[in-house]
Amino acid sequence: MRAVARIALLGLGGGLSAVPLRAQGSWVPPQPPCELPPPPSKVKDGMQALRGAVEKPELREQQLGQARKLLTEAIAQDNQGANAGAWYYLGRYYIETGDTPGADSALTRAAALAPKCGDDIATYRNELWGKLLNAGLSAWQDGKQDSGLALLRVAARLEPRNPKTFTTVAALYASRGNDDSASAYYALAARTAGDDPNFAQDKREALGNAWHLAVRKVQGHPAAQRAGRVRASLDSIQRGITGDSTVLARLVASSQSRKARSAHLAPADQQLFTRDSTARAQATARQRATLAAALQQLAADSTALTTTFAPAIQSLNDYLAVYPGDVDAATSLAILYAQSGHAAQAAAVFDSLAAHAKDLDAEALLGPGMRLVGQGMYRPGARALALGLAKNPYRRDALFSLAAAYYQLRDSASLLPTAQRLLALDPLGRPSLRFMAAGWDFRGARDSAKAYVARADPGLAVEITVPSFLPDSAGAVASVVAANLKAGSSRPFRITLEFLDAAGQPVASYTQDIPAIPPRQSQAFDVKVSGRGIAGWRYRAS
Repeated sequence: MRAVARIALLGLGGGLSAVPLRAQGSWVPPQPPCELPPPPSKVKDGMQALRGAVEKPELREQQLGQARKLLTEAIAQDNQGANAGAWYYLGRYYIETGDTPGADSALTRAAALAPKCGDDIATYRNELWGKLLNAGLSAWQDGKQDSGLALLRVAARLEPRNPKTFTTVAALYASRGNDDSASAYYALAARTAGDDPNFAQDKREALGNAWHLAVRKVQGHPAAQRAGRVRASLDSIQRGITGDSTVLARLVASSQSRKARSAHLAPADQQLFTRDSTARAQATARQRATLAAALQQLAADSTALTTTFAPAIQSLNDYLAVYPGDVDAATSLAILYAQSGHAAQAAAVFDSLAAHAKDLDAEALLGPGMRLVGQGMYRPGARALALGLAKNPYRRDALFSLAAAYYQLRDSASLLPTAQRLLALDPLGRPSLRFMAAGWDFRGARDSAKAYVARADPGLAVEITVPSFLPDSAGAVASVVAANLKAGSSRPFRITLEFLDAAGQPVASYTQDIPAIPPRQSQAFDVKVSGRGIAGWRYRAS
């Protein structure tokens, strides 16, 4: 809603009042290429009276009255109804007196009779439009909402092809929380702007604010919040079922083996075995029932959200059909699709974004991708991350999120290659090793999986983490922590960090000696390097 708030503040704060007006006290003759025919005496005298009203404020009322009398008599009595000058100066009289209908009518006739005066006449129409707009805003600010809207509607009739009036009304409604009316006026503003290049930005802002309002209306829906909690609980429930099912299967296999061998447990052991196996079976049954209820709740919430989100999704799709490279709109649409259970459509949004914004910055995809994964929306999050990592393959935190998404999706084809990329950057990180174990396990390579499990837990003596990495245009700063995971002191070793550009080429490097670290202790150090285009890092130990 930042965009809506910005436009509302512009309107209410006076930004829209900056309509160019004539300098007070100065007479401006018709500007080229406006050419009026030589005026007959009454038209000429009427113009002089009008000029006197502008230049001599002390005689204003008298001169305005004289101008009106002479100009109307010229048209009505002296057969000057086809004289463009008569209508032109009569229109300017009405501008001076603030008579909008009169000015509109007279200037319209003048423009029809003298087409070359169209631009000149437009400046006066715009002046009157600006006065009406400002008067409407002032009335609204003074608490006279009905009067303000009436003035703004008159402004819209005066300049029916200018969408700014409608965006102003929309912003005023939005500032009062009347989103339905605001959305209707933003839609009207967009239709009014049409394909006119002069109003291209107005059209984009109107459509953009319309989708922001539509999203605001459904944000924080209870079903969306509940669905998020349910998604977050699914993994722990499934892990519990897997763990209890594995133990129960072993107990059952042990019992069947004894029966086959006609072997018997001692009464106390048999009682313990029965109690344990029964508890495991009951726990597994409870967890499966919990999982079934959670999935049923998630399905019900997804159905409800599909209906609730439909207007916002349509508004976003309408906007993206015109501006397909807008990252904020695409991310919002993907989130709505994902929250309502349409993961495939959510993922496709990022494919469309990448196709239409070929120069899209990697961060525009990686940031939203990591947020989606963090909220349990794994499929669209993985798609955004994969596309972003194609532009910057060396963002370790993004690779970690992508591996986590593939793990949750049980994507056996994608997890292992992603884990291997992560391990190449972060060879002494337990998450990298554990994802490698999971990747091999997904592919049925149990020995390789066990080997990486062993390296991750009992085998890893010192773990390296990089909790902070901040690149800029001149270089990068990183914080590195070496933690001893063992009960004894670690051995000294050396670590070399390489800082890479988006193509994987080293830009700078830094070598640090890691001394012996006491048991369960850690040592931190900061790294600062210079170099342009740094996008990621990797390290190796020696």
